[in-house]
Amino acid sequence: MNDPQNTIDPTERLFIGVYPVGLVYADRSVEIQGDYKRLAFLPYRSLILEWASTDGGSDLRQLIETNAAKIVAMRGQYFPVSASGQTVLLGS
Repeated sequence: MNDPQNTIDPTERLFIGVYPVGLVYADRSVEIQGDYKRLAFLPYRSLILEWASTDGGSDLRQLIETNAAKIVAMRGQYFPVSASGQTVLLGS
């Protein structure tokens, strides 16, 4: 049986959702109750990456850590969270 996770480029599988309180990292190739499988969460306030579980997403781990490190490096700067111009101060 073909595993869809092995046939889709990891950069295409990774979903990064910008939400009011943090970034959600999810796997587009796996659905759980109608939503992408959540892999990690980066709260804007603490900027500490929280992993949803230890199973799955291992091939996406490096992509997630790289993206999260870029956001953490922006500590003290304003980050856009909506198309209407709303921002949050990272690390506050």
